[in-house]
Amino acid sequence: MNIFKSKSSDKPDTGRRSFIWKAGAAVSAALAATVPAMSMPTGKLENMEDENQIRRLHHTYETLLNKGSYENLADLFVHDGEVIFNGGIFKGKDKGIQRLFCNHFSPGMTGKMIIPAPGFELDNELYQDKVEIAADRRSATAQFSYSIQAGSPIISDSVLIKMARLQGEGIMKWWEGGIYNVSYVKDMKSGKWKIQRLEYKTLSKADYKPGRSYAKPIDIPAFSKVYPSDPAGPDKLLIMTNQFVKV
Repeated sequence: MNIFKSKSSDKPDTGRRSFIWKAGAAVSAALAATVPAMSMPTGKLENMEDENQIRRLHHTYETLLNKGSYENLADLFVHDGEVIFNGGIFKGKDKGIQRLFCNHFSPGMTGKMIIPAPGFELDNELYQDKVEIAADRRSATAQFSYSIQAGSPIISDSVLIKMARLQGEGIMKWWEGGIYNVSYVKDMKSGKWKIQRLEYKTLSKADYKPGRSYAKPIDIPAFSKVYPSDPAGPDKLLIMTNQFVKV
């Protein structure tokens, strides 16, 4: 008859069991955290990266506009890219697009981000930002909302207006809100995305400046002349049936 008893049989080793349980739980948690990335199809991961690149590209576009760095905007487009703005089509990275940003946007500081005019806010549920990547990952489309200050030189032969222009004034400014409809193409060698076509789909325009508690719709004439008749004009005019719709 064995009169000796093991100390371990007298009292359970709860410390050791606790350590083993915690270590096992930690390993399980670590494995669980890696499962989504490991199990996610390669194509889906690549699409996510493409989408992130496009969103960063659009953020760069908006940042340059907001800072007034108009001379750098054309570099975000492909050589034969185009921009549709206020009833006109501006064609070519180094020609029409550069003309739009430097000759038309710059004088009026168009593109600076401001809060929506009171009563003209976009319905976020209807106009949510979205990006869609093509199956071959060579092209993509996107929709982004915008709320900006827009401006245009006042066309007049008045002496007062001419004097104002010399001092950097003589600019009609307004608030504008709407949707960017954008298409992109991918340089397969560098893997970088560029803007192919960007359209300002204007939904509202108002005589609003930050700080006001009211705003009224404002009617801004679309482009009526093409370049070079209008030194800052588009390469082609669009037929506009509805310039903007009050939201």
